[in-house]
Amino acid sequence: MKRALMVAAAAIAIANLLPLWLVAKQAFTPERESYAWPPTWWPASLTLENFAGAADVVPLAPGIALSFGVALATVASTLVLALPAAWLAARSSRAGGRLDAAMLLVRIFPPIALAIPLAVVFVRAGLYNGPLGVGLWLAHTLLGLPFAFLVLRAGFATVPREIEEAALLDGAVPRSVFFRVTLPLVRPALATASLLVFLVSWDELTFALLLQITHRPLPPLLYYLAAFGHPGLSSAVAMVMVVPALAIVFVLEPAFRAGVLAGSGR
Repeated sequence: MKRALMVAAAAIAIANLLPLWLVAKQAFTPERESYAWPPTWWPASLTLENFAGAADVVPLAPGIALSFGVALATVASTLVLALPAAWLAARSSRAGGRLDAAMLLVRIFPPIALAIPLAVVFVRAGLYNGPLGVGLWLAHTLLGLPFAFLVLRAGFATVPREIEEAALLDGAVPRSVFFRVTLPLVRPALATASLLVFLVSWDELTFALLLQITHRPLPPLLYYLAAFGHPGLSSAVAMVMVVPALAIVFVLEPAFRAGVLAGSGR
């Protein structure tokens, strides 16, 4: 049994790491080797020409800045909306049912079905294709809200109400109880929600493709390079996207693991 579990774990690790290795290999492979047959598992010579070439072909630096800005703004706005909603849902079964239904309704619609009417609204509001990506930020907030809500609701559900009631009896006002008592107890869930929302915004393509026509974040740049047959350049952009995501995962991994395991015994 133990050996079977080890084999299964190894197979899962290979299935997850193999695509990452292929992208990394392609990013550092000279373009002329990209079409070699049979394909190789290691480049004959390492090069950075794909990264330089990608920066020459597409606006890579502005795309990185726009993606970071939109992702960070999305995390902030999503948490502002999700924190009170998740707390209320965890404390009131009636409100929780309604909020669950609302979040489910948002997730039912595919992004493409929401992107087109949002584009019309943003054109009229002057938010379409803005250099700061304000319209994209609002769309990503809508997209990330259900993820943050579900994670934070589970976190708040693990906090006993007696702790909050004791703080109120000691004279604390409800706002102080929330920020000084309840919120520190759900830091793992808060970190997990922040990580998920950042990655949702960082990797999202549909809204970015339809709402930002000329001011492009990274996913549409990657899409166009791949669609027009530039495997080396697209892999270089993919590596640019993967590195920050991996860094965030490693930094927040302890909190992420604690957030996933929190309440597992309930």
